[in-house]
Amino acid sequence: MVEEHNVTRRKLLRLSALTGAGIWLAWKTPAGQSAGVPAPSPEPSDERFLDDVERAAFEFFWQEASSSTGQVKDRALLNGNDSRTMSSIAATGFGLTALCIADRRGYRKTSEIVERTRKTLRFLSQEVHHEHGFFYHFLDMSNGRRWAKCELSSIDSSLLLCGLLTARQHFHDAEIQDLATKIYERVDWP
Repeated sequence: MVEEHNVTRRKLLRLSALTGAGIWLAWKTPAGQSAGVPAPSPEPSDERFLDDVERAAFEFFWQEASSSTGQVKDRALLNGNDSRTMSSIAATGFGLTALCIADRRGYRKTSEIVERTRKTLRFLSQEVHHEHGFFYHFLDMSNGRRWAKCELSSIDSSLLLCGLLTARQHFHDAEIQDLATKIYERVDWP
C-alpha cells in the first residue's frame, strides 16, 4: 500500500525551521548536555555575524533603490552592474523597514535616512498611479509607471503598507507621518 504524503508549503516551512533549529541546537549544545537545557547567550561572533547580515541586507535596499524615487529593484545582479529599472512595491516596503532598522543601528546618518524615507513616500503619494489605493506589483523605478502588463496586487500593496506604517511609527517626522497616513487611508479595502 502506498502512503500518500500531502505536504503544504506551511508544513514544509515548519519542517525546515524545526530541522534547522535542531541542527543549530545540536551544534551549539556541548557534548553530553541535553538540548532541553537553555542555550547559552550568543557568542560575540554570533552577534557580529547577525550585524553583518543586517548591514548587508540594508545595503541592498539602499544601493538598489533609486535615490530620487526610493523605489527598490525587484532583483539585482550580484556584481552591482545592473542597469535594469524594474522595481517592486513589495521590495520598496521592505526597503522602508530596512531604513528604520538602519537608523536604529546607526548604519547611516539619520538625516540621510529620513530624507530617503521622505522622498520615497512623496513619490508614492504624488507620482505613482494606484487603483483605490492599491499599487501595481512592478513599476519602472525611475518614473513610477506600471511595468508591462503586471497586475494590481493586494499582497504586494500590503507589504508596502507594512513598510510605510513601520516608518510612520519609527520616525518622529511630521511629513513622514502625514504621507504614510495619507497613503494608507486611501486604500479602499472593501
